[in-house]
This record gives sequence, C-alpha cells and structure tokens, in this order.
Amino acid sequence: MSNYKYSLDRTSKKFQCPNCSKRTLVRYIDNISFNYLEPYIGRCDRESKCGYHQNPKGNMPLVNISEFPTKIIRPSFHDDRVIKDFANNYENNNFVKYLKTKFDRVDVIAAVKRYFICTSNHWNGATIFWQIDELMRIKAGKVMLYEAHTGSRVKQPYSHINWMHKVLKSSSFDSDCSQGLQYKSESNTDVTHNSAFVLRQCLFGLHLLIDNSYKTIAIVEAEKTAVIMSIFMPCYIWMATGSKSGLKEDMLKPLKGRKILAYPDKSCFEDWNAKTKNLGKKGLDIVCGNFLEGTNLNDGEDLVDYMLSVFDLNFSD
Repeated sequence: MSNYKYSLDRTSKKFQCPNCSKRTLVRYIDNISFNYLEPYIGRCDRESKCGYHQNPKGNMPLVNISEFPTKIIRPSFHDDRVIKDFANNYENNNFVKYLKTKFDRVDVIAAVKRYFICTSNHWNGATIFWQIDELMRIKAGKVMLYEAHTGSRVKQPYSHINWMHKVLKSSSFDSDCSQGLQYKSESNTDVTHNSAFVLRQCLFGLHLLIDNSYKTIAIVEAEKTAVIMSIFMPCYIWMATGSKSGLKEDMLKPLKGRKILAYPDKSCFEDWNAKTKNLGKKGLDIVCGNFLEGTNLNDGEDLVDYMLSVFDLNFSD
C-alpha cells in the first residue's frame, strides 16, 4: 500500500487524456477507499508528446497508515508455456522481417532467442516483447506492430500497443493457444483467465542478468532499441524501460551492485540525468549518457537511429 493518500493506478487500465485525447491517461486512486479520483486527475503516458499531469490536491503522507486496513495486491505472472505457444510464425513477424533486412540471419536468430521474441496475430505481423524478471518469471507481454520495411511503429489510425493478458482473454483468439490463457499469482498458484491480471512490469531484458554476471548494463527506452543494440554492441547487456517514465527505482532494484549506463532518446537527457542522479543516491551505480544531444538526430530519435545513419546496412534473406 502507498504511503500517500493518493497514487497513480498500478494496473494496466488507461483512460482518455483530457489534453491529447489519446487513451493513455493513468488516473490517481485513493489508497484508503481504492476508488478513482476525478477523471481529469492523472498523468498521460505520452510524456514527451503530451506531458499532461494533473496532481491531486492535498496528497499528504498517511502518517497513521496502520489505522487503515491494508489491501495487498500481488502481481500476476504468465504461465511458462505461453512463450512456446507464440514462438513461431516468424516469417509473418514484421519486426523480425525488418531485422533481416539490416543484419545477418544468424545474428537475428540469436537476438530473437536472446529476448524470447514472439509473434502475435492480434494484428497481422505483430511482435510480442516479454518482460521476464531475474527469476525467469514472465511478468508481462507487450504486443506492438511495426512496419516491415522501415522498422517504425504503426501509429495510425491509432498506436498499435496492447498487452498479452488482454489479448489472451479475447474470445476471438485461436483455440490452439489456450495454454496462454492460464497465468499464475505470486504464490505460483494457477489463476483462471477470467480473473483480473495484476500487471507489475519489469525491465525488458532483465532475465539476461542470469547468464551475464560481469557485463555492464545499458538501458534504453524502447524494446526495439535494446534488441538491435544487442546486435551492434554485444559487450553490454541491453535492457529497456518501455517508456520514458520507466527509469525508476522499483524497476532498477534488481540491478543493484551492477554498473549501469542509461541512454535516453534525444531531448530526454535532462529528465533521465536528473533521475539517474537520484537513483545514484539510492545505491545504484548508474550514469546517464548525453551522446545523442550533440548529433543531428530529431527529438525523440535514439541510439538505433544514430547507428543506422552511420552504418549503411542492407542484408537480404
């Protein structure tokens, strides 16, 4: 339970943002009644392109928090078998097809296996990026759609992003993928697919800690960037926050004791640099790189955009 009266909802629910009208608003909840506050009080997930954030008034610490009944919400995990169910149909995976135009087939296959990249038919050609923690528990699966020729995310007529726990509950999903409809609670007990999935994210690529005890960790924002940079620069363990706001203590706790480099998108250095300084005060060995700020990249572009502008890569399968 939060030590403040109000906090941002930790579930995966999103609402329409009053500013940009996208369904990207995370609303605040009352940690005593567990009810949402007014519809306009919340934070838009589009930090760079929208930036809407309306804080609740009077959000004071709950000094006597023990007087209130606590409600422990434990995270859910996908069943281990779900990866096997979707580790196929790569010839129809737009992201994998794009990788094969830029890199050697052997390197692409290795990257797919490294990050357990899978294919979803939620949208034709969609990719699944699994968030697997340091104990190999599958905490989430983010479904995203890319253009096969450019590697860009499909954002029209809407941003094509979803979560596997939502996709798996769809009645239109293939019956041969029924294994994925099962998931587990933190206590490792089976949960029916009709129960509420409690989303508690981790860094994309966190599972790579297990077999790489000596490498420096490099953190970027996008999953796509982590995968591609792992091919360009395999001397690092590449992980992704999944969003600009994902660089925070609870996400990086498993990395304590490791050397960490953070590489924000262009124009996001000040925000991430401030966060890394704060994280350093909390015991994390982390620094923020400002390399991209001195390049000709557009705001919002990242390391992959720079690398591809320098290296003329063109492979054919």
